[in-house]
Amino acid sequence: GKRPLAYMEDLGWVGPDVWYAHGIHFNDEELKLLADTGTGVAHCPISNMKLSSGVCRLPEMLELGVPVGLAVDGSASNDGSNLLEELRAAYLLHRLCSSEKAPSGYDLLKIATRGSARVLGRADIGSLEPGKAGDLFMIRRDRLELVGADLDVKSMLGTVGFKGPVDATVVNGRVVVKDSRLTGIDEEKAVREARACCQAYLNR
Repeated sequence: GKRPLAYMEDLGWVGPDVWYAHGIHFNDEELKLLADTGTGVAHCPISNMKLSSGVCRLPEMLELGVPVGLAVDGSASNDGSNLLEELRAAYLLHRLCSSEKAPSGYDLLKIATRGSARVLGRADIGSLEPGKAGDLFMIRRDRLELVGADLDVKSMLGTVGFKGPVDATVVNGRVVVKDSRLTGIDEEKAVREARACCQAYLNR
């Protein structure tokens, strides 16, 4: 006899230490409750589009101050699990649905970084500043596909997007991707072993 969020509120399952995936079907009152209690939402636009689930009311959430992060959902309902692809998909989806009220490319970059850290209750990640984890990735701008497309760098990942592996990734100060390749594993060996596992599974 209750909507899901009302039931969860009765259980004490709202607050700054709680977040919900997707957040598509919240009504106006529920969005206000999320904002008032600091309850977060993990926005997964590609999964939502693939499953025809609906569209998260992201512009309204941001206006109300609901904590929102960007996520990919599980591989079964996303297929790519690529957060950079998710960022551009979110930009395009909300441009289509909300026009000038949609978040900008830079807004979505902040949702994916600072916003996601806030949703997770993490004060040690989400931005580059002293005392926080040294987590970052780097993309060379001197590549053919970015000529004329990198004039607004802070919005570029949302408005233009980036395909393929990044040039470098640093996690907690440790380089884990260098020259677009993982540093901790033999990629060719991993591909062979993974393909063999997939084939063995399919042959059962």
